Amino acid sequence: MSSAPEFDDTPLNEHGADDATLDELLTAAHRRFDRTLARIRRPQAAIGIAETPLGELLVGQSARGLLLVRFLDLANTEILPAELKEHFDQVESPTLAAAVSDEIARLMRGETAAIAARPVDLSLVPTAFQRRALTRLRKVPAGAVTTYQALAAASGAPAAQRAIGNTVANNPLAIYVPCHRVIKSDGAIGNYGGGVERKLRLLRAEGFAVDKGRRIPAGAVFGHLGTHIFCRPTCGAAKRARSDRMLIFPDTGRAAAAGMRPCKLCRPA
Repeated sequence: MSSAPEFDDTPLNEHGADDATLDELLTAAHRRFDRTLARIRRPQAAIGIAETPLGELLVGQSARGLLLVRFLDLANTEILPAELKEHFDQVESPTLAAAVSDEIARLMRGETAAIAARPVDLSLVPTAFQRRALTRLRKVPAGAVTTYQALAAASGAPAAQRAIGNTVANNPLAIYVPCHRVIKSDGAIGNYGGGVERKLRLLRAEGFAVDKGRRIPAGAVFGHLGTHIFCRPTCGAAKRARSDRMLIFPDTGRAAAAGMRPCKLCRPA
């Protein structure tokens, strides 16, 4: 019966390996080791607390974009989402916090483009349907709103209004993925994860002021994303249009500013 070979712990240079060969072997070993570490190392997420006119926000960002924007005073669970702790190593970033603070302050002063340029990362959104819905929601421009029904249709599931409601309610990226721009189909402003008062403040800052009953204003018009025509809500063309292509603007001026032109049938003034 043969015995197991003994391990030879003689230094390599005693086997005749010169210094150059040793350097090459060590370099190759380090390269393989670094590749292995890179495969198992979790990505980093910068995190910080942004002081804004809307209150303190916990913000997080990966290498791909903004991951998390959460109102701290409404958090009723752990401050950091479990998904963030599971998939990312967190690194404190005052720079990120200051940048988000500035962007939201500018937004609240009416600079609606302030938040538009920052990319987002939907890694904390659990399902493909939810990611599709939130991606579609980002296409609703500042100064306009959509409905839960229209967003469901635009996401490929017209009957999934309840699922859309849950998606919007659990949106991990408040403001930057603008769930405040989603209202009820009857024109009521609806709820908001950050509180209805914050929703009203955000909409007003973007140029969409609701009436005293917290509904869309009397002068609101419907704009079609395909034809780029806006109509009165009572217009036959608006009623026949696909809901997944419709946006609601507070007035004709906002619709025109978004590149829409007035309907020749109902002639909205």
